[in-house]
Formats: sequence, C-alpha cells, structure tokens
Amino acid sequence: MAIDIKPRWAWAGHAVRTVRGQDLIARLERENPSGGIPGAIVRAEAQIAAPSASTGRVWTPYRGGVFIHHAGPRSFTPQSDDDCLQHIGDIWHDHYPKFGGDIAYNFIVCQHGNIFTGRGYQRGEANGGDAPATPNTRQGEVWVPGEGAVGRNAGFYSVLGLIREQNSPTSAMLDAMKRLIGHLRGPDVSPARKAGPHIFPHRHGDNTVCPGNLTPYAQNGSRIDPGGSPAAPTVSIVPRAQWGARPPRTVTRVELADRTGFAVHYSAGPHTQSVRAIQNYHMDGRDWPDIGYNFLVDRAGRVYEGRGWTSVGAHATGYNTSHIGVCFIGSDGDATPHAKAAIRALYYRARHLSGKALIATYHGAIGSTACPGADLRTWVIGGMAAADIPIGGGDGGGPATGLTGETSVRSITAQQRAVNFLGHQPPLELDGSFGPLTLAGVKWAQRKIGVAADGLWGPLTEAAYVTYIGPGRPGGGVIAYRSVRAQQSAVNRLGHTPRLELDDNFGPLTLAGVKWLQRKIGVDPDGNWGPATEKAYLAYTGDTAGSGGGGITTIRPVVSQQHAVNFLGHQPPLELDGSFGPLTESGVKWAQRKIGVDPDGMWGPATEAAYGRWTDGERLELDGNFGPATIAATQRAIGVTPDGSFGPESKRAFQRHLNTWASAGLVIDGSTGPATVKALQRHLNAMIRAGLDLDGSWGPGTTRALQSALNQEKF
Repeated sequence: MAIDIKPRWAWAGHAVRTVRGQDLIARLERENPSGGIPGAIVRAEAQIAAPSASTGRVWTPYRGGVFIHHAGPRSFTPQSDDDCLQHIGDIWHDHYPKFGGDIAYNFIVCQHGNIFTGRGYQRGEANGGDAPATPNTRQGEVWVPGEGAVGRNAGFYSVLGLIREQNSPTSAMLDAMKRLIGHLRGPDVSPARKAGPHIFPHRHGDNTVCPGNLTPYAQNGSRIDPGGSPAAPTVSIVPRAQWGARPPRTVTRVELADRTGFAVHYSAGPHTQSVRAIQNYHMDGRDWPDIGYNFLVDRAGRVYEGRGWTSVGAHATGYNTSHIGVCFIGSDGDATPHAKAAIRALYYRARHLSGKALIATYHGAIGSTACPGADLRTWVIGGMAAADIPIGGGDGGGPATGLTGETSVRSITAQQRAVNFLGHQPPLELDGSFGPLTLAGVKWAQRKIGVAADGLWGPLTEAAYVTYIGPGRPGGGVIAYRSVRAQQSAVNRLGHTPRLELDDNFGPLTLAGVKWLQRKIGVDPDGNWGPATEKAYLAYTGDTAGSGGGGITTIRPVVSQQHAVNFLGHQPPLELDGSFGPLTESGVKWAQRKIGVDPDGMWGPATEAAYGRWTDGERLELDGNFGPATIAATQRAIGVTPDGSFGPESKRAFQRHLNTWASAGLVIDGSTGPATVKALQRHLNAMIRAGLDLDGSWGPGTTRALQSALNQEKF
C-alpha cells in the first residue's frame, strides 16, 4: 500500500538544538576547527539524519508485530507541524544516553497524521527490554500465542503516538497508525522484516501506564488494525544479521553447479533452541569457523540462513562440498507440517539454483548417525511429501525502497574502496556518495563474503570482510574506533608533513598518513585504524581512551557507554557526563569482564555485540548460587519446564544435553555425581574458556561459569 513516511531529516534540524545536539556540535567542531561552528552544525544534522545502523542483534518482527506507545505524562497540544518536529527532537535528546545514541522508536505518528522515521526498519529498543519476568518468559520478553516467549524489542516494532497522558488521539493519528501497520505487514517490506499479526499496548506485561488513551486501540480488531485476509503462504529466509549471527572465521566457496545432493538433519536439542546457540556450539565447542549447516528450519516453517547456498558446510564428513545441509531445529517427532514444507521448498529452490536434479537424502544415509531421527528419515525416504509453498522474494534487506549507506563502521569512500578490492566490475568511483551503484556494490560484496546482503556496512559485514581478505591487506577507512577526521587529526598531531586536511574524506593522502602513523607507533601499516592501532596510539601519546577524541564514540557515545555500565549494575553508578575519564574507563572494563569480552576499555564492535547478547539473554548475576533463577535459565536451555526446581526430570534432561552437545557419554540416571559434573566442567571450558579444574565437584566456581555461559547462549 502507498504510504508517506517522512525521513529523519524532517526532525534532525530540531534535534541539533537540544543539549545533546549542542554537545555533538561541540565535539565535531573540536575534530575539525577549520570548519567552524556552521560546518559542525551541518555535520551534526547529517549525522542525526543518517539511517539507523544495524546493530547485529536479534531482529524477528515477524514473530510478534507492533507495540503502541504514547509520549509520557502531562499534555502536548501542538500548534503547528513544527511543534511536533521539535517534540521528536526532544525525545531524541532524552533517548540519546539510554539507547546507544539514537531514538528508541521505529516510527512516530503525530496528531496531524504524519508518520516519521525513527529507527525505521532496524530493531528499536522502546518496548520494555527490562519488563519483569513471568513463569513463562524471561525479563524483557512477552508471551505470544503460537510463538511462545518473544523478545519485546527483538520481535516487535515500536510505534509512538505523539500524544501525552492527558491527550486523546485524533482521527488523523489513528488512520495513520492503521496505514503504517498495514504497510509493515504488507508486500513493500521484506519477509524477514515484516511485522507479525499482533498489536499490543506497551503496558502489556510491563509496569507502565503507556500508551495511556491509546490503550483501547492498541489491540487486534481495533480501529488501527488493518485486518484483511492473510496473504498466500510463502517461506521466507531470515538473513544472518537478523538472528544475530557471529561473523565466520573463514569462508570456503563452492559453485552451485558442483552440488549433487541435499541432506536433511536435526539438531537433536529442544525445538526452542536458538540458531545462535547452535552456532556458538559449533564455533566454540567444536572450533569450526561457522555454524555447520547451510540452512536451518524451525517448527513454524521459518528458514534461517546458515552458511548459505555457495559456502562449503560442516554437516556431513565427506559430503560438505557436494551436499547442501539443512537442519531442523528440534528432536525426533518435533517436525511439523510447516517445517517439512519449508525443507521441501529449500530442496526445490536448490534444484532450481543448481540447474539440475539433486539427490535428496538424510544424514544417517551418508554417515554413521541416528540423525535426523525416525520421523524425518521416513519422510525423506518417502519422497518428502508436503505442501508446495514457494520461497518468498527479497533478500532480507529491509524496506523495498530507499538508500542507506551506514557509516558507523566504515566511511562510504572506504566501503567503495573495499568493494573494488574484492574485484567488483566496473570499479566504483571513490566519491563518498552512497548512490544506487554503491548500494548495489555493497550488496555484491556482502554476498561474496557471506553475510546478509542488506546494503548496510555494519559490524558483521566489517568482521566478515576482514576475515575474507585476511590481516594486513589493503583497505583503510575503518571508523569503528575513530572517525576519519579524528584519524587525520591524530596523524597531524604526531608530526606528519604536509599536514592532512581535516575533511573527513579517506582518500589516498589520508591512507598514506595513517600508514605513516602506524609505522611510527609500531603496528602493522595496513591503513585500517582498528583496536591494535588505537591501543598503540594511546600508549604512544600517553592519552587515556577518550582524552584525545577516543572513547570509541562511533559505536556508542560515551554518555551511552556510561548508561550501559550502570545498567549492568556498576557501583557506584557512573555520572552521565559524556566524559571518558578514569572512572568511565574502569567502568567499561568492569562491564567487559561481566559480558565476557577482553577488558581493554574500548567499546568497539565486539563489546557492542556482547552487550546486546547479554541484554537479550538471561542476565544472571555471576554469584555462584545455583538458585531458582539459575536453575530456570538452565531448564530453558535444556528444554524442560522452567520451574526453578532441579528435580530428577531436569537432571536427566541435563545429562542428555551434555551427551548431545558435549559428547559426554553419560548414563541417563538423573544423577549429578562426579561424572556429570566433570562433563559439565569440560563443556564450559570448551564453550567459554572457563579454566575449571575437572575435579567433579560442583562448587561456586562451576556455577559462576555456568551462569556466564547461560548469559552468552553458550551452554
């Protein structure tokens, strides 16, 4: 359906007038004094207006739908459209420290019926990520009929009605919300980002009165529900970026024409297990470079991209190049008709792409294993009978229109240079402009290096690119640790002649200057300002992170780092002053230890990804106490009722889990004696490098390691 959604530019000019906006202007002016305040204002407005970056966190809105919000207490009576724009700017200011330097809502609808982009089709963070746990859900989740526990932010768009507690919605606002929800459910949004069928008020499952007078409308069947008959069923492929995939360590390519078979597997775990947990086991427990399967399928018939069509898998020894491996997530007897229809659809898509018939087989037929269980084995042998459902179109890249050009990790010029380095023809012009040719080139590069082709050069694309080309290769322009202008300033500070122009353009002179600096401070002169260069530069100058423009503010502003540290429970809480001094550096290191990454004090892509995993996960305190909360988290991981009581049924499931995921070879007797505990300790050492002694004694140290693994989805 045709819909007018106004871009972030509409309100960005009002956001720069706020206190946070003025702070941003001051920082940009310090980085480039020659541009003066007017130039800094232009750059600040452009930075705020830029499309929200993909965070690499789980984003599955098709499982849920839409949460409806209002703007808080008191009253808001706009006299003009300009008043609405200023109010959105004020909300951006309020959200800036709390939500990673951005507004938390996906879309905003004002009383005049105008729709504005917030985070757009990327994951938002407004739906109550700290909503209380229930017997059926973890903190920050909501129970969805037919789906079970779904993350409130991971599984729902957030739509703000720009009214306050004392206001009633206008007809224009309600009509616009209906159009917006219809759009989010409709064909103009890619299947992997389409909104599910549910409409909830923010207060549903959370301790809030929000959305106030919008509450009667925030439900299915109300005036804002577009309704309509369901679309014809299709199978959609969820790209890696949306299930929170880690980047592969290496990628080995295979031509589709070289494929000869299609092998069906099962995970042999609970059907509630996440794809990310399976990937963690393969990469950490088995030391594979990536998840082993080419695709995975859940009980709802959703397909998740694993290694994809053209990468060698790790699913059946001797058949990883010749066969495409598809894994059903669950155990014998769990596969539904929806799941079987999705597997069948993948098989026929594989035949189409390879241009020939492929042998349909199962793991046990090509290896010594019971996989994929009696049910799926019989089904494959019988010809894979199921409903004929096509695989839906789209590449998982978000809305069907609009240019992106994410630059929070790599500048646009550096993206163009990287695309050219990978062999794109014709080469892109290094003009720093993100037009249709650059968008197409970035998507081409993403397909080549094995990540979702969404056109957004975020942390996952960057990691996959660096892995693909290998260390020390040409590149330059990485800005996850320091903006291009800050790199130019640092080069000049160390005495480079002639001095670089502070133009924020990573051209040949800047590339040469960064390499000169790297040689001077004793690191590999590859032109990429990554963590090694940042650490060496700080050591050479005697600065602390942040004192010379550092503090890693291109991933998360310093004030938002401080807020995140406090959210993790740091005592005493850090002052939210945006200054990266010794207390903030110490707090960031404390947070990094808590979420399981190297405590280097720099909030880079790895820390951001780990923080996202922690906030979306169990959030257990590492207190060494195997109490009800830790027991319930363990039960969720092993697929039994999370009642917080570790009885015989849970102990047997615990042993089966260790047999499946750690090859423990335990007798399933419901005992947590020395043999079971040693298997647990061995598994934790493999998954999170816990360093436990294999003494068979379940003490506080073993429990703390288990709690850490559960927080990271690595049990």
